[in-house]
Amino acid sequence: MTPKLMVKKQSGMTMLSWLIVLAIVVFFILIGIKMVPTYLENYSIKQVLKNMENDRDVRAMSAGEMKKSFLKRLKINSVYEFDRDAIKIKKEKSGTSFKVDYEIRKPVAGNVSIIMVFSESANFPPP
Repeated sequence: MTPKLMVKKQSGMTMLSWLIVLAIVVFFILIGIKMVPTYLENYSIKQVLKNMENDRDVRAMSAGEMKKSFLKRLKINSVYEFDRDAIKIKKEKSGTSFKVDYEIRKPVAGNVSIIMVFSESANFPPP
């Protein structure tokens, strides 16, 4: 006669564990959905600045004309959520410094928001 051994069955995750894992996954998917378009817009801003650096006509523009040209190029690249006050242009003897510092807040759920801070710049030599 062999003694009866208590064999414990293996069990998987409980329903509550699955719900917790699912909630965490959904939260990160929500964050990704909110952040990806913002990073794509930032990439467009970088490309606009790079194109402006390579454009010789921009070097001879005044600060106001540069800003207007930058904003037109953003519209062409479908960047609409942009604060005009984020643009800082400084003319110096060594050239023109064009800086874009901005912050974007995206609500995720309730009072939870994502804050993304970007800083891009371009330097234009004198004409």
